[in-house]
Amino acid sequence: MKPLKISVPKPLPKVELPPNVQPDISLVLEHYPKIGTRISLLWGSAELHKYLNDLILDDRGDREGFPPRIAAAIMRLINEHGKLVTDDHKNVWKNTTY
Repeated sequence: MKPLKISVPKPLPKVELPPNVQPDISLVLEHYPKIGTRISLLWGSAELHKYLNDLILDDRGDREGFPPRIAAAIMRLINEHGKLVTDDHKNVWKNTTY
């Protein structure tokens, strides 16, 4: 009989979040744990800016939207995170054709 091998996931790297965004991330985590966790893990990356914009902008037409407090927190996170990424990654409209 072969020995049983169990994979134990590696702990996720700790991301240092600026103190001014922690209340907003905590609020999102409390109400939307998966979204809050993803924001925390992606903080500082260009991928997060796209993700945050995709949360707010409804490209499918069938989203209910977030409660006002959560939407305001996400908008503040977009604003704060926008200070960290280059202009190319902030401009969600750059590839739009008119």
